[in-house]
Amino acid sequence: MSEKFPASIFKLVKLTLLLLLAVAITSCSGGFEPFVGVTSGKNKSYAAPVEAVEYNYENMSGGSINGGCIPGTNGVDDYEVGKKRYGGGSTCGAAHLPAKWKPGMTARVYWRVLPYPGWRPRMLNLPGVNFDEKESAAIKQYDENHSAEIPLPPPPPSAGDDFGKVANITVHFLACNQLYITYGTVEEGKNTPMHYKLFAKSQKLCTPRPSIKSMADYRRNKAKLDAIKAERQNIPQVILPEYIQELERQGKLPVSAK
Repeated sequence: MSEKFPASIFKLVKLTLLLLLAVAITSCSGGFEPFVGVTSGKNKSYAAPVEAVEYNYENMSGGSINGGCIPGTNGVDDYEVGKKRYGGGSTCGAAHLPAKWKPGMTARVYWRVLPYPGWRPRMLNLPGVNFDEKESAAIKQYDENHSAEIPLPPPPPSAGDDFGKVANITVHFLACNQLYITYGTVEEGKNTPMHYKLFAKSQKLCTPRPSIKSMADYRRNKAKLDAIKAERQNIPQVILPEYIQELERQGKLPVSAK
């Protein structure tokens, strides 16, 4: 095992360098580019700019998809949940995608959730910036880290099965750990109401979070917060699989150009 370890480190460093080079390329072009070192042949792939859109009150503090960084995105105000969404305007990395979409293709996603952004520790009356450590610890215990291997939807009809014809990969963060992926096209932009319908559907898949904005709120709701954290650990991904199955029923999955 000790002989294999340096080789695995070398491969990891090589992949990291490739991703960093891909970021440099995509930051100039605003669209997919051939992935560095893999520009032709059956293994051709793309470096896809990554964006995020948040529909929840909770904050998504960052993550990754297929090796590309997902930018941290604040949630909407609690009274605007279901009416607005934030994010989508910045990128921080490039995801690796094959040149052509195929049925059964998946993406590995990691993300971190700060579920109660309105709940902040009190500042202490000391020189400098000092927060109450006990309150900070109480808040941080509810931070969540999630990962999922999810079906990758096909590009929209105008792109066929070619990822090179779309603008980016956008991860929509719905309620209850559900994800939805689009590719930054005009067609998808016109279909925004569907995104809110998917969000409304996702809200029914788990217990709603209470509004926590003080230690008093926390003490009143601690049992519920603990139960919700346990529930959120293993909620299955249903939005994307159902979406792809619906496309299949409608005969809208692209046919490979080969």
